[in-house]
Amino acid sequence: MRIWKLFLLPVIWTSTASAGEIQYDISGNARMFYGYSDVGSRYESLDKNNNFPAEGAIYFSAEKDFSNGYAAGVYLDIMAASDKEVQNFNNGSWGKQIFASLSTPYGQWSLGETFNAAVQLAVGAPDVGPLGVNNSDIVNFIINPNWYRRNSGGTSFKTLNSTNLNTDGVAPKISYFSPEFYGTVIGASYVPDTDNRRGLVNRFARYARDDAYVLAAANETDIGFANLSTSVAYGIYHKTDKEFSAGASLQRGNWILGGSWRKTWVEGNDYRITNRSTNPKTPDLFDNYREGKAWNIGIGYRFGPLKSALTYFEAKADNTDNKDKILMFSNDIQINKYLNIYAVAAHVNFKGENDSLYNNNKGYAFIAGLGVNF
Repeated sequence: MRIWKLFLLPVIWTSTASAGEIQYDISGNARMFYGYSDVGSRYESLDKNNNFPAEGAIYFSAEKDFSNGYAAGVYLDIMAASDKEVQNFNNGSWGKQIFASLSTPYGQWSLGETFNAAVQLAVGAPDVGPLGVNNSDIVNFIINPNWYRRNSGGTSFKTLNSTNLNTDGVAPKISYFSPEFYGTVIGASYVPDTDNRRGLVNRFARYARDDAYVLAAANETDIGFANLSTSVAYGIYHKTDKEFSAGASLQRGNWILGGSWRKTWVEGNDYRITNRSTNPKTPDLFDNYREGKAWNIGIGYRFGPLKSALTYFEAKADNTDNKDKILMFSNDIQINKYLNIYAVAAHVNFKGENDSLYNNNKGYAFIAGLGVNF
């Protein structure tokens, strides 16, 4: 049975319930930015000094509670962006996610277009504002030659862009999360087809249609002077690719300190990394992320409506000189429930496999943004 046939079961179940008992909801947001970028003189031809990206999303949901701890829901998320450097929504600059969930006293199931269990349970550096520590949209302001995904130009990730196991993006999947016991939740995901634009896989790779298995766990513990959150995850992709991640954070009062680490490696010789290629759809090193590592660390503080975080992200390929460094100071001021103001300062240093102008970039970015929530 294909995953979409499985997906239809909770949809039908929910739709047959009494209309008066189903809870419907619609919400969304819109974010607009202005960023000034100052890159090294060698790289000025690669970047614009002034950038005006924007993004928005709408979320639809229909949920119903049943007796004895059972509940079901159906969800549709639609998102779009302009001037998006890495076009990683399902359809490039816009996309959608549709999925269903079933909650029971024995755990929760989800089916459809969601991130895997490892991503959903991940712990790491404090994430403030809309740009993100992992898979950071700082590349909308200073281009990273190591991360490339365009509608017309293919896909190439020469380094990891996240400490989370995001290789499969929101490819349709089945996930299960256990009930919490002693502060611990265990999750698992099965992905029949890992090809998805929100992930890292090039659709023309020989292994693009292979499946994946992901297992993850997260724990929260009060250790007296602070609350400790931890997570671990392990994934098997294309039968040969293995991934591991771990993260931790300490929260005391309004302060939070956290970080995470990820390692990827290939076992066997069936699908080796593409060092040299004659196919423009799978260029040299397009899947170099499959043997590498990434880590992040950060400290955050919240004072009234202000949230701030100083974070650092680094990714490094194991077999080449490709490397990314992102230092970012992010601020989010919540004016009211409808309006947020963002301010970000960042320094990046992106290194390629050689000294070519088009494989490297570095500089500073200063960004102001406005967010509207409804």
